[in-house]
Amino acid sequence: MSDVTKVTFPYRGETLSGTVIRLNRKTVTVETETLTFRVPYPLLTPKLKPPKPKTTKKSSKKSREWSQTQSKDYQKSLSTMVNPLTKKRLKTLHVAINLLGEALKNGEEEAINEFTNEMIAELNLFYKLPHLKVYTGGKRRLTRSGGQYYGVYRTRGSKETRHSISVYSRTAKTQKYVAPKTFLRTLIHEWGHHYDKHKLKLNSTFHTKGFYDRMNMIYNQLKEPLNN
Repeated sequence: MSDVTKVTFPYRGETLSGTVIRLNRKTVTVETETLTFRVPYPLLTPKLKPPKPKTTKKSSKKSREWSQTQSKDYQKSLSTMVNPLTKKRLKTLHVAINLLGEALKNGEEEAINEFTNEMIAELNLFYKLPHLKVYTGGKRRLTRSGGQYYGVYRTRGSKETRHSISVYSRTAKTQKYVAPKTFLRTLIHEWGHHYDKHKLKLNSTFHTKGFYDRMNMIYNQLKEPLNN
C-alpha cells in the first residue's frame, strides 16, 4: 500500500491501533507497536473495503467457453436416464457383491480384485459395453486440499491401463480397508464414466445431475447384500 492507513480495533477488552500493511480477501493485516494482527474487516475503524479478486486465466471468459460438442455432451449427460438392472442379472451381481464385501472386511486383496472385476464384467455384459479392467489395492492418494482420491477412470496411457478403473482399497491416513458400501459407490462412479463414454457416446463425461441420478439408481440396486 502506497499510503499509510491507521486503524483501530477491539482486542480482549481493549482498543488497539496500528498501521495497515496488507489487505486480504477476508482480513486485514495490522501492525501495532509490539505485534502484528489479522483483523476481520467488520472490526476495523474506520471501515475498509476488501480488495477486488484478481482476474485469472481459469476464471476468464475465454476459458469458460465450450465447444458445441461439449455443450451437446453436457445436455445429453444431464437428460439421459439408464435402464434398471433385471432381477436375473441382479441375482448374479448380488452374489459377487456379497463376496466382495466379505473380502474387504477380511482384507483379502486378491479376492477384492477378483470379485470387483467379476461385477464390472456383469455390468458391461448387461449394458453391452466393451471390456473394462479394474485395478484394486493400495492406499488412496491425498489431494492438495487434504482430501483423498477414491478412484480413477483412465482413457489414456499404455495399452494395458487404457480404459481401466483403479479403486483404492485402503484409506490414505489410517490405511484401513475401505467400507464395502463406500468402495462399491466409488466403483460404480468410475464405471459411470465408462458407461457415458461408450453407451452415450460422449467425448467428455461430466458430473451432471443426470450422471449422479444414473449411478445412484444402479448403486441402490446393487447395495442390497451390504445392508446386513
